[in-house]
Amino acid sequence: MKKFAYYADFIYYNDEIVNKSYLLVENNIIKGISSNIEEISDYSIIMFNNSAIFPGLINTHNHLGMGIMRGFADDLPLMTWLNDYIWPTERKLLSGDFVYYSTLLSLAESIRSGVTCVNDMYFFANNAKMAIEKSGIRGYVGFGVLDNFDKALKSADKFEESDLVSLSICPHALYTVPFDIMKQCVDYASKRNILLHTHLAETKDEENIILAKYGKRPVELMNETGAFDCPSVFAHCVHINDSDMKIMSKKQVNTSHCIESNLKLASGFSPVKQMLDANINVSIGTDGVCSNNDLSMVGEMRTVSLFHKAFNNDATALDAKTVLNMATKNAAKALNRDDIGVLYEGKKADFFVLSFDSIHMTPVYNPISHLIYNAKDSDITDVYVNGKPVMQNRKLLKIDEEEIKNYAREKAKNIIQG
Repeated sequence: MKKFAYYADFIYYNDEIVNKSYLLVENNIIKGISSNIEEISDYSIIMFNNSAIFPGLINTHNHLGMGIMRGFADDLPLMTWLNDYIWPTERKLLSGDFVYYSTLLSLAESIRSGVTCVNDMYFFANNAKMAIEKSGIRGYVGFGVLDNFDKALKSADKFEESDLVSLSICPHALYTVPFDIMKQCVDYASKRNILLHTHLAETKDEENIILAKYGKRPVELMNETGAFDCPSVFAHCVHINDSDMKIMSKKQVNTSHCIESNLKLASGFSPVKQMLDANINVSIGTDGVCSNNDLSMVGEMRTVSLFHKAFNNDATALDAKTVLNMATKNAAKALNRDDIGVLYEGKKADFFVLSFDSIHMTPVYNPISHLIYNAKDSDITDVYVNGKPVMQNRKLLKIDEEEIKNYAREKAKNIIQG
């Protein structure tokens, strides 16, 4: 049995900061916390001085396979961006290899931001699974659905989950997926007890399309599919009103807030504080690099907190601890997981180490505030998943970054040529 005691000046353990203690891990499970070195004489000790240990961050909405398309179509409204640039490029270039290397590119960036679990929505799911397993972190691999439900169903039936990789079904959105196919996806997810992952109420255009076609608002229509009654994550949820929130609160809906993508695409402003006040579970996602354009969950958390303070004219809105919990325990709840998202006895040993050595991290009064308001990805030194390191001293252990970058640069030439 492998037993390790990880020392840090601060450990965010069970929703509280504990000072100068050891996080105890046996194999891949957290056994507790101790400040008494005599109690842990049979543990191998690893020291993280002038640092804090936090639960691994969970990105609840991403399109990892789009990594190589980062930045090629910027400064465009969503519908133009999708119809004239993203979808035509995907039709020309997508392949298993492209998705594998794009996913690895995205995962390398994610790990450097303290991410230990990703919720992905894209295509070529088996190639995405290979990339996630290679990286060493956790992931939900989504079978993307537009009007090809039968094809996705056959592939999903053959998909083999693993210790790190779980299956999800991902109909794109109500404005692109016919109602009957959306309902088939919901029924399939319910029958197999897997995650349903889709976009919802992202733009005003989407709202207008759904109203014109069905005479209902997107949230009302999604409720009629039964999607709110199975494990599910709904990305964006920007254009929702009080009536929508009543439905979402009653059904305990899980949302993924993608603030930087919404800002860049001018999609609107999600009423996150009002959703949280209504006991709607709100987590955080970056969206894909084509609409963000980075996958930094550290940066995303800062933007979430700062934006919603200004948006609500309330400096106390979405405080640092609330935002950290959105990216950890709320995210785990969204994925229907009770074994990750917090550091506590019996939970999986998924965590990252934040260094306070940099000038912008000195001195330290509140480590949670430092993480949300001060930190950069470069301040994260170590990342552990399932009790195993995937990054040590800022070096990725399982991903060859040079190989990925070289592949991405070559493929970018095809995108430029059109």
